[in-house]
Amino acid sequence: MIKQGQDKLVNSPVCDSDACYESEFTTQDGVVKTWLCMTSGYTSNTTMTLDSEGLKQTMELTAELIKALRLDLVPPGGGEKLAWFPTTITMPEKGMIFPEPIKGAGKDEWMWTVVKAIPIPEEEQEKYPDPTNPGTFYKKRMDMKNIKRYDKLCFMDAAEDLGMFDRNLVEDAN
Repeated sequence: MIKQGQDKLVNSPVCDSDACYESEFTTQDGVVKTWLCMTSGYTSNTTMTLDSEGLKQTMELTAELIKALRLDLVPPGGGEKLAWFPTTITMPEKGMIFPEPIKGAGKDEWMWTVVKAIPIPEEEQEKYPDPTNPGTFYKKRMDMKNIKRYDKLCFMDAAEDLGMFDRNLVEDAN
């Protein structure tokens, strides 16, 4: 059973903004706190201790850029250092937000990229099979021709552009 706790805004250990969303919930293994800094887009949770199995798995499965951008920081409120990573958000009906390196720049030079989902005309859908559901086809695809980019400390602007704060989306989540 998962029990949701109180959500609140705290100061981000990544950029010290006061727009870091903290959420707490209880699982069968105990209380887990998660953070998503709405300024920097970095995220972590209390299972991401530097010697944890969860962190080892994350490092095996994560893209090289995201691994390179990892920060080891004390969470809001103190405690053991945790690994923090830039988040990647995929909303099949809306689009994606992900970190993207700036070509020809150093590893710390990157931006947030927003790609919106656009409808696939019915006559073209057979070109886009859904591998998880044989015999079915995607109805939307990512519009890679109309990418928007945001500064690495403008994650909230990128999220707003994607529509993460749309009233209908928030109501559906509740």
